[in-house]
Amino acid sequence: MIKQLVRPVLTGKGPNFSDLTAKECGIGDFRLQYKLPGNSIYTGRPRKPTPERVNLQRDLFDTYRVQQKFNRTFVQMEFEWWAYRGLFLQGYFGKLSELIMDIDVNRGESHTPFVAGDLDSLESYLKKDYWEYYETEKNRDGEPGANWQARYNFDNPDEVRAKGYIPFDTLVLVRLPENYDRVSINGEEWLHYAIRGEGIPGPRITYYWAYPLTESYYLTFSFWLTTEIGNRDMRAQRMYEDAKRIMSMVELMKG
Repeated sequence: MIKQLVRPVLTGKGPNFSDLTAKECGIGDFRLQYKLPGNSIYTGRPRKPTPERVNLQRDLFDTYRVQQKFNRTFVQMEFEWWAYRGLFLQGYFGKLSELIMDIDVNRGESHTPFVAGDLDSLESYLKKDYWEYYETEKNRDGEPGANWQARYNFDNPDEVRAKGYIPFDTLVLVRLPENYDRVSINGEEWLHYAIRGEGIPGPRITYYWAYPLTESYYLTFSFWLTTEIGNRDMRAQRMYEDAKRIMSMVELMKG
């Protein structure tokens, strides 16, 4: 009881759910509606424009601002960023942790087919996709997978030193999803999973909610959780609960 009462103080001031902004966008034959809490980070820099609608025909999809990150080729539909701030002397200028949200329409690769609306086929696709990107000696970008390279460096320290690098004394890997859960959100089933250390192996956690829109494109909501100092588990749990709260306001409708 006491821990619950003091947790807002220990985890910091984050998203303001009393100040919600309703948004929506079109994705192929779907309409996506969601609400975002206030108190987001404002850097003063202009944001990159995001489309109000994305056409899922391949020749038209490629005309949007297509990006690549890790294993995904995608068009970003939304980006938001919240800081959890405590007292001034806590963290970096009071910042204890950060929650970063992306909404992306992802183009599927050809290695494993998936079916529109079928979560089992999307799960099979994602398992293959993450394995090929992180665990293979050469992924589709022509680079070693992050985990493959980390294991190689750990097992060959002399070779790493000869290249001018200091090898790590512990093996740190990106932890791929252990479970893919089915979660019902406002009448639609989503695939929910987590990756630890995506991008930078370590304590960072990324939570995903995914939905197969067609046989070629799938939608993801991703939430990156990073912590600065103190009780990381408590802060991660708070941010995860906030991410689920945001997802509870998502509606994906066809037609």
